[in-house]
Amino acid sequence: MEQHNMVATPFISIEERTQLVRLCAAISRKPEIAEDLAQETLLEAWRHEQVLRDPSKRSQWLAGIARNVCLRWQRKHTREKAYHYQTDITQHEQDETEADSLFIDDYDLELELERKELLELLDRALALLPLETRTVLIQHYINDSPLAEVAQQLGTSTNALAVRLQRGKLALRRLLTQDMQQELAAHYQLAESATWEVTPLWCYYCGKQRMLGKRSPGEGKLLLRCPVCSPGEHELLNRNELPLLQGMRSYKPMLTKLKTWCHEHYRAALAAYFDGGTMLCDICRQPLMVLFAPAEQLPDWLKATLWYWELSNEIKLVNTFCPRCQGSCSTTLSGLVLTLPEARAFAHAHPRIRTLPAQSLETEGRSALLTRIESITENAALTVISDEETYAVLRIERAGF
Repeated sequence: MEQHNMVATPFISIEERTQLVRLCAAISRKPEIAEDLAQETLLEAWRHEQVLRDPSKRSQWLAGIARNVCLRWQRKHTREKAYHYQTDITQHEQDETEADSLFIDDYDLELELERKELLELLDRALALLPLETRTVLIQHYINDSPLAEVAQQLGTSTNALAVRLQRGKLALRRLLTQDMQQELAAHYQLAESATWEVTPLWCYYCGKQRMLGKRSPGEGKLLLRCPVCSPGEHELLNRNELPLLQGMRSYKPMLTKLKTWCHEHYRAALAAYFDGGTMLCDICRQPLMVLFAPAEQLPDWLKATLWYWELSNEIKLVNTFCPRCQGSCSTTLSGLVLTLPEARAFAHAHPRIRTLPAQSLETEGRSALLTRIESITENAALTVISDEETYAVLRIERAGF
């Protein structure tokens, strides 16, 4: 009778197990439970070993199972904390004296979320919040419903709803940046858009359509156009390639940062043009050339750098050009007005706006231009009166907000 020596082959080596424990600790960010998560991973892998058809991909297969086990643990851990957040919000609502400390206007929810890529994560986070808080956040930030309209639907005042909205943002932020931090980080990729895609941004000229966009975070490139105002492939409302936009992936934060930069850049350019001062290039720190004139009066070498929508505008353009970098920047009066701090606040409060063509008028004995920004969904408007010769702001009038 022939004898065989049976030697059991271990399912995983010591080195593989050590690496698996480290991986679980990295994903869960909880080294103290990494051993348990690794053990659960091995148990699940052993039960489904027949699924692995290519032994050469064993490491990737185990890593995938470990990721699923860790994310499953995180979801369970997050659900257990849901009661904490609901109790926290309820307690604050009973103490109205704390309202001021909960306003976090400098926190932009869009910096954390992008609807298309993080929809599933957002749904899970919102599900952990109280029903009324969840309703307010969805209505205002996803459905773009004005606060006054939501308040009327819920039978409460706009001020009370604003307080609830800020508290909801705070709770949701804690969920996303603490309990769901690892999952949020997994979604944060520097995605590049090679083709036109629908953005969350409403066109700020007509207010009728969401703008189409292209972006390249690695290059700091942002292109925006409106299907109504600029239907052509090269008829752009916004064309930018700036270092300050590098690494940014979401359209709203990119536009927010761009508006702030444009306000500072072009106002400084106008000051340098009229006062004879010097303005330096952001990239090479060499003096910029500043021009302020109608498009048809610009030199041919500069016209070649401008786009169709700018050349078709009869109002004077503010232009900066760097002889060393060969980079140029241009904007119109409406572009200047839209980047004013007051206009940015108006657009933040009213996501759907339209910008009316500038009108000439006389005020305080001088020629001026009136630019009016109106809300599409509410009876609110912002009117900016600018000096016709210098584009300096003479006064700002508000209505309905």
